[in-house]
Parts: sequence; C-alpha cells; structure tokens
Amino acid sequence: MKFKHKIGEISKNVELYGYIGFLIIILAYIVAQFYIKSHLPEVSWTGSDWLINYEDGGFKRRGFSGSILFFIQDILKIPLNTQIFIIQFFFVTMIFYFIIRLFLLKKINWDILILLCSPLCLLFIPINIFNSGRKEIILIALVAFFAYGEANHLKKYILFIGYIVGLFLHELFYFYLPFIIAVYILKTNKINLKYLLNLFLVSTLTVGILFFFGGEINQGKTIEILKLRGIKLSELNIFTYDMAKERKEMFAAYKSYILFALELLLMIFLFFAFVKRYLPLKVKVFKIFVLMSLIWVSPLYFLGADWFRWNHIYALLLIILIILALPDNDKRKPYIEGTFNTSLLLVSILFFIVFFLHIKYDTSGNSQEKLLEFIKDKIPFI
Repeated sequence: MKFKHKIGEISKNVELYGYIGFLIIILAYIVAQFYIKSHLPEVSWTGSDWLINYEDGGFKRRGFSGSILFFIQDILKIPLNTQIFIIQFFFVTMIFYFIIRLFLLKKINWDILILLCSPLCLLFIPINIFNSGRKEIILIALVAFFAYGEANHLKKYILFIGYIVGLFLHELFYFYLPFIIAVYILKTNKINLKYLLNLFLVSTLTVGILFFFGGEINQGKTIEILKLRGIKLSELNIFTYDMAKERKEMFAAYKSYILFALELLLMIFLFFAFVKRYLPLKVKVFKIFVLMSLIWVSPLYFLGADWFRWNHIYALLLIILIILALPDNDKRKPYIEGTFNTSLLLVSILFFIVFFLHIKYDTSGNSQEKLLEFIKDKIPFI
C-alpha cells in the first residue's frame, strides 16, 4: 500500500511539473516573439502604444511611458525598441512567475489549470502575439504580484501607487478598478474602508484630470519626433488611429463583436461552473462581483474596438482572483488533486480553435475569403 501511495504521489508530481514546464515553454515562445518584434524594421501598434509622450504637446493621456523611455534613451543610449522589449519581457515573466507561485500554494486541480490555459487567459498572448505586450501587462502583473505572498504594508503601498501611476500609462486601468479592490479584500481578508475609499477617490480624480486636461495622443509632431529617435512606424500604429472610422468599422463588423461577447460569456460560465463545484460558499459573491465588474468595465467596450483585449484582461484577472480564493495547500509539497478533466479539455480545445480562427478573421479585416484562404493554406486537403 505504501508503495502504491508513493507511485501515486510521484505521478502527481510529474503531472504538476509537466504542467509548469508547459507554461515555461509558452513563456519562452512569447519572449522569443517579443524579441523578434523588437528587431523588425517598423514598430507596429503594440510598440507604438509605449511611445506616446509629453514631448509632443505637453501633458496628455498615456504619455508618461514615452517620456520615461525618451529620458532613458537620452541618458543610457538604449534604443526605444530595445526598452520596449525589456519591459515586455519583465512584466510578462512576472505574470507567469507570480501566477505559478500562487497556484503552488493552493489546493489545485486540473479544472483550474485547464481554465488558466484557455484562449482568453494565458494562451491569449501566444495566440494573438501581434496585439500582445501592451500596457495591460503591468496591470495584470500588479494584481498577480499582490495576490502572491504576504500582504504586508509595502505590498499595499505598491498596489496603491502602482495602480495610480498605471493610470498615467493607460486610462483603461480605471475600468478594472473592481479587480484591484477585490484582490485587496481577498488577500487581506478584510474591508479597509480608508484604503479602498482613498484608492477610489485618487484614481477617479486622476482619470478626471486626464480627461479634462490631457491632450490628444498625437499633437501633430509625434511621428517626426520618433523618427529623430530612430523609430519608423508601420502603417498600423496608434498615432494614426481614427476613432470615427473605427466606430463605423465596428458596426460593419457586428458579427465579429457578437462573437467576442459570446466568448466572454462562455469564459464566465466556465468560471461559474468551477466556482459552483469547488467554491460553493462563494457562488453568491462571484455572481455579484461579475455583475458589478461587467457594469464597471462596460464603457470600455463602448469607447474602444479592442474587445478581444478587454476580454483577455477581464478573464485573466478574474481567474487570478479565483485561484486566490482557493483553500491553501496544507501539504508539504504542492500537487494536483483529483483526476484529469477530459471533457473540459475538449471544450477548451474547441474554444481555442474557434478563438484562433476568429482572431484570424478579425485581423484580416473581417474577410471570410481571407480566412478560408488561411485555412486552405494550412490544411490543403480541406
């Protein structure tokens, strides 16, 4: 009996380390792709987002990152595209590191591990590498960092200050404020009204200042300034973004956006099924939080076209909260409880295929012809 128990324990350890190895391979692929992107002759949308700056027209939305990168380039002579790669490498690595460390401390099972690798969570980045590596990686890394380890005073200050500074990087951070509040409450196991009220007031005031006093992203000279700093922008970049045109294209591509909405609803349903099974006492709280957070984030879907990104941020932050809510592992060694969920894996694989094809369809200008051409090119016997 002892021998069988030992064999079973070894088997579970192999499963766990195999899963972690899979995540490390995914991370290595992501980093390699970011490195390749950083050496392309032209900087696309993902990179240009980091280069919004105050040098062209003064104070503006999202301009803090570009000004900091300019300062580093002037002092240390590090090229801007290299700096962007370093930032992407650091924060994406932190996301994987803290999530892995977090679930190793919990009573985990194959259900949550499969969900973690869904196309709206960790696998979103390699699937949609063209649009990955933007400023939300800082927000996700911040939440994952606070969720793991002891919630001491230093980490509370980092969460508060990091979130407020993040608003100067991108105002979308504000639409995920419920997740910052939730991770604080879950981690500290208490509602600190003073801390949370100050967080709400300061972040709301910051967004108000950005909205009323912040200038446009491109004041007319940004592209010339970037050329002088060694950056050549591709046709698709944030400085030539036309919101009116994008709005018209959104209505024209309504089928794609309906599918984005359904994909998010599917992910929430899968999360709900998990919570109902493994965290039954938190089902009511889960329902209330999902409803409130969806209402809070909904203006972002109206203001922007990147619904796939909003879904990814929402889903990944939500699963971090769910993992955090799991009971602590009281064993000396971490392991995966229960049996492998083949049904959930099949659902995830089907979801992966649909989402992958959807992204190809969306990025090809919502062209069915180009999508069919892509499929025939990859699978010639169809």
